[in-house]
Amino acid sequence: MSTISVIIPTYNRKGFLREALQAVQAQTRPVDQIIIWDDGSTDGTDQMIAEVDEPRLQYHQAQNAGKSAALNNAMRLATGDYIWICDDDDLAMPDAAQKLAGVLDADATIGIAGGSYQRFRDTPQGREIDGPGYWPDLSTGTPLRHLLEDIFLFQNATLVRRSCYDQVGPFREDLARSIDYEMLIRLAVRFPLHMSLDIMFLQRKHDGDRGPARMRHAASRSEQVWAAQDRVVFDSLRDHLPLSLFLAMFAGHGDLPRRAAHLQRACIFARHDLWQNALADLQAAAKIARKTLLTTDEISICRRAVSGKHGVHLAPAHFAMIRELREAGPAGVHIAASLGRGLLWSLRKALEQRDRVEAIRLGQLLWHLGVSFRAPDQTPDLHERAALSDGAYGW
Repeated sequence: MSTISVIIPTYNRKGFLREALQAVQAQTRPVDQIIIWDDGSTDGTDQMIAEVDEPRLQYHQAQNAGKSAALNNAMRLATGDYIWICDDDDLAMPDAAQKLAGVLDADATIGIAGGSYQRFRDTPQGREIDGPGYWPDLSTGTPLRHLLEDIFLFQNATLVRRSCYDQVGPFREDLARSIDYEMLIRLAVRFPLHMSLDIMFLQRKHDGDRGPARMRHAASRSEQVWAAQDRVVFDSLRDHLPLSLFLAMFAGHGDLPRRAAHLQRACIFARHDLWQNALADLQAAAKIARKTLLTTDEISICRRAVSGKHGVHLAPAHFAMIRELREAGPAGVHIAASLGRGLLWSLRKALEQRDRVEAIRLGQLLWHLGVSFRAPDQTPDLHERAALSDGAYGW
């Protein structure tokens, strides 16, 4: 049977860590190695660990160097065939290792097994459990496409073959945040990802500070922090997102899969507020099958491009690129107008909230984009695949 190494990086979370460790110890499929890498804790974590009687446990202390360094150091000590990285404040479900490892055991072509989660908060009235945060409709498209559009998969719910980590390289130690998401993307664009809807862990929601020691931030500022970091991460991932990967997501006649591939890559960049990159792909898409209006799937891609959690922040400098897009022909006009149609929901929300500044800003964007009420072209056949072929990962 394949072996499992658990890695738990920790920093000043003694109280949470004990419960997280107990959840790992209680797995119905016992793990083979538990590595706790203490990244310079000063709260007595070492004394707490000294009281734990666990022969599988390896505890290491080091000076504070950040989560990436902790993970990279712990990875060098890991001996398991599968790697399971768990946060020090979350709780694995008792059968998580059994379910995740079962996926990898059953199919040697799968590199990553993932699952769902629930959030919880401990209150004076007891433990409150809620559903996950953002969770996409996995019945359409590939798990990779959904992961690229927004994070919904977390390391606690992810078991990865050690050989996959070896091939993609270490965690980036120059990133202050989003290191988990960045690594998941690097893995998922290289190796097949299998998703389950089963609950694999409980994600603790609490009001303590987050982030590395040198850049701690309050929970209330998390959204601003992650939005800025998203741009940094995806700007650095451009070389990991070849068009061939997106082309493999679509099947259809003629040049339509290639046009859809450009639109999908543009959607990824747009949702992470990298509009310069997004518009370059939109312009490329407009030059393919210029006289053919968008299909239903392509319109959906355009609408998703302007539906990201960080909003739409096109700058005046981008308006010239939008004009070029609209001047490329019927396809370009339809692309721009489909983006505009997708913005209508955001405009309605701003009006309902009486946010005059935001409503004016979105109205200006709509003026440049236009709004499409045209039916999609139903003649060409194009559809999004539910899975990628093995060859799609060989870029």
